[in-house]
Amino acid sequence: MLKLDYLSVVRFSGSDAGSFLHGQVSADVLGLDSGDSTFACYCEPKGRVLALMLVHRVGEEYFVIMSDTLVASVSQRLELYVMRSDVMIEVLSDHMVSGLYADKIPEPASTSTCAMRLAGSSQWLLVTSHDTAANTNTVSQADWKISELQLGITWLNPGTSGQFLPQWLGFEELGAVNYHKGCYPGQEIVARTHYLGKVKRHPRLLNSKLAFDPEPMDKIGLISDGQPYDGIIVDFGSAKDGNVCLLVVTRMDPDLVAGQVEYLGKVTEVN
Repeated sequence: MLKLDYLSVVRFSGSDAGSFLHGQVSADVLGLDSGDSTFACYCEPKGRVLALMLVHRVGEEYFVIMSDTLVASVSQRLELYVMRSDVMIEVLSDHMVSGLYADKIPEPASTSTCAMRLAGSSQWLLVTSHDTAANTNTVSQADWKISELQLGITWLNPGTSGQFLPQWLGFEELGAVNYHKGCYPGQEIVARTHYLGKVKRHPRLLNSKLAFDPEPMDKIGLISDGQPYDGIIVDFGSAKDGNVCLLVVTRMDPDLVAGQVEYLGKVTEVN
């Protein structure tokens, strides 16, 4: 197993935990049976995604995986809306999130709090209460990060939190947005964007050997048939061969094929 120290886990417990989460995020939390998982977006009132979550139900409790850099601010924000609901929100600092490749429910799941399979892959996220993931090799973590990006997963960070609508990041394809559930913060704008067909941006995955280390929210130029197009770097992963896997948000144009990228004045080929 591979320890993923960029992820943290939060437990929601109490008789109102399910209905509380359901009213705060973009996915159908109440539709989960015990053992089920779903991606979900936690948005601000203007519909921008504050954090991507992976919600897993165990009995009447819910375990939520999200970015370690956002877990404190998101948990504190959610606490403001608990009011009289019977909900306890706990950041499980004594737990960890690990990654594992397996074709079926992994054996270590018997000693873990929960195991969640990433849809469309043989990758699992395990939540454990002790250090069972001895491998913290940074190259392995980088490989896992790239595989997440290839699945369309970006957990966001303080720089990218609150900057993008779910559709701009492709989170619909993750099953993170349910258009038939009730209200949640930002729901009106997210739904209107969908039903009026006004999604004008979408994510692209690019591989290139950049001359400079990328920074989230930096602008990057995509060159297609000699024509430049603007993009914004959302996330990235560095491969062992020196390539950088970039998740970039650009205008919605299926015919745009990037042959080169321009970043900080340097042009490099897209692999």
